[in-house]
Amino acid sequence: MRIDCQECSMYQTSHCDDCLVTALLHPPDDIVEIDDELDPQLQALTGAGLIPVLRFRPRAPDEAPPGDLAGTA
Repeated sequence: MRIDCQECSMYQTSHCDDCLVTALLHPPDDIVEIDDELDPQLQALTGAGLIPVLRFRPRAPDEAPPGDLAGTA
């Protein structure tokens, strides 16, 4: 799975602060790749409450990036 935090609708929100990627990588500067083979282990750790869940949600094509004031009037 490829994750680009800047393409997430949760980027730079309180949800971002409680995301698996931010918790493990403080947030990353680049695209993150999580191997699908790690999914069962990550699910076990999140299920036990040891790490946060992945909160990545792709931003809709018409959704402005966080902090973008170009679309406001």
